[in-house]
Amino acid sequence: MTLVSTLAPAHCGARRNSAALLAGFAAAIVAASPAAAEKAEPGAYVVARAGAQVDSDVKPTQVLAKGQAVSKTTPTLPKNIDHDGGFTGELGMGYDFGGIRVEGTAGYDTAKVNAEGLSAKTYSGAGRTKSFDLGVTAYIDLVREGPFKPFVGGGIGASRVDYSISRMMIDKIPGTQKPMVAMVGKDWGFRWHLDAGASYDVTPKTSVELLGRYSQTSGLEMKAAAIDENLARQTMNYKLKNTATSIMVGLRQKF
Repeated sequence: MTLVSTLAPAHCGARRNSAALLAGFAAAIVAASPAAAEKAEPGAYVVARAGAQVDSDVKPTQVLAKGQAVSKTTPTLPKNIDHDGGFTGELGMGYDFGGIRVEGTAGYDTAKVNAEGLSAKTYSGAGRTKSFDLGVTAYIDLVREGPFKPFVGGGIGASRVDYSISRMMIDKIPGTQKPMVAMVGKDWGFRWHLDAGASYDVTPKTSVELLGRYSQTSGLEMKAAAIDENLARQTMNYKLKNTATSIMVGLRQKF
């Protein structure tokens, strides 16, 4: 019998013993976890989330009144206004029915306009969009046993959106009036969102989570004031839709 054939069974046995030891160690850690030792019970909870809007856009559609005409020299807003990354967060209360959760939340979002994207050869753009959100959301925990629980969900509600967006001709003669378009105001719209993420039960009553969200707000209307190259003033109506993709971290605490 060669040396290799003599050592091979021992080597395989050592690997099996090491794997069994690691598996036993991992099982001991899970068994020692408070969340694993006590199954989470249904009940009411509070939740707080905060994160970043990684992509958000405002989509204006110009609506002309009957007989209204817009001069070709009148500045208008583009069909898509891109925003830089911004803040998003929410606070709320919910109830865990055991695999299905329902929440009521109030949230706040804000993001600056991507000035470079709103600007053109002769125009410079600037602005910010903010919103206050109220809604109801339902979640389904895809795994009910153990501390790690992936989930999906969605919600509906209302959002009060505050716009401050402008596009102005670049100064040729400082201090003089110049062509521009500005949309400043607030309106309520219908908001819906879809969520997906995962939570970890630190204790049977405390969970941390990571959540991704796509949201959309529609039914918004706003007036914009414009000055054309002849310095004539005009009012234009816009219908708007907001979209955003966000990532948030959260904390849920049961009573």
